[in-house]
Amino acid sequence: MSQLAVAVIGLGNAGHTLHLPALAGIRSIRVVGAVDPDASRRSRAAETWKVPVFDDFDRMIASARPDVVVVGTPPHTHAEYCMRSFDAGAHVLCEKPFVTNLDDADRVIAAAAAAGRRLALNHTFREMPVFRALRDAVGKTAGGSGPVFAQVWQNMDLPPWKEPGWRGAMLQHVLFEAGIHLVDYLIALFGEKPRSVTASVSTCGVRDEDTDAVALVTLEFSRGRLAQLVQNRLCKGETQFFEVRAETMEASFRASFGGRARVSAGLLRDKKPHLRVEYGVAGLAWREVGNQRTIIGRNPKNPAMIGTRLLFEKTFVAFRDGSQPPASGEDGRAVLEVIAACYHSAASGRRVELSGPEARELAGMTMGAPAE
Repeated sequence: MSQLAVAVIGLGNAGHTLHLPALAGIRSIRVVGAVDPDASRRSRAAETWKVPVFDDFDRMIASARPDVVVVGTPPHTHAEYCMRSFDAGAHVLCEKPFVTNLDDADRVIAAAAAAGRRLALNHTFREMPVFRALRDAVGKTAGGSGPVFAQVWQNMDLPPWKEPGWRGAMLQHVLFEAGIHLVDYLIALFGEKPRSVTASVSTCGVRDEDTDAVALVTLEFSRGRLAQLVQNRLCKGETQFFEVRAETMEASFRASFGGRARVSAGLLRDKKPHLRVEYGVAGLAWREVGNQRTIIGRNPKNPAMIGTRLLFEKTFVAFRDGSQPPASGEDGRAVLEVIAACYHSAASGRRVELSGPEARELAGMTMGAPAE
């Protein structure tokens, strides 16, 4: 089987620390080009990863003729580069967030179909080992009915006005940029979009300008199932980048991203004494019933890159054989729709049904545009 020719556009943090190292470990592909207007980034990529570098997308296309383009530029440029890649005959694996509004999402998805090309999203946490283990375990519970309730949360001391680069320009769209991981994972866990959302966002009085430094979201799924999302970027305590709890009729399932090394002993609100040792160099997943825990997954070192590699590998297989990638363009659109509904709910103070009359107002809502 011939190797897929893959090009990367964007050599910033994601391109250099996630995309290129992930691609370097995949034997079924070869990197034929990497594009960035910044000379220092190009030099770093060429020296570290031994890949051909270009300062211009069109020059790369003409010289390298890639089968797949990995788009890792800021979100407001994604639609343009996706369309240009389809025009060049390439499939696209686009970094999250997909695009900045639903109209662009529909346009890009339609362009992929018209060109006969495939489109996938890099929603890494779907395939990161601890979060994949939790999804698999929940899916194997009796009857395969999935979660009845789930919670996801992020606690960080990184308010939006302290973010570097293009992220710092999105004071009002933190849920769109970082919270997208949490929203996407809930959709993957429940296997569907929520029916409705209710959301509040706030700066909690610490800054005059409006921001969503803190976001509280309730999502309602089919059969009355619920989920809660909390994103707190004002946390002075321990950083929790991505935490999940999923309840089924049999057990609770937890996944924690980040190092965990704990020894605990005592009663822990139970009549049975216990001694527990937990160790995971970069994250754990476990099943629990009462105070009984069973480890179901551990992250390796560098879990974000490994999760990216696992998702890339499955995506390239899907591009070859026509199967479903881990995260499709339609999945990316669904996440955008939910996030747009969250902002609409926060602004209006109302519960928003995704199939209701307010859904039409979401289509042109632009999120994540750079500051003027």
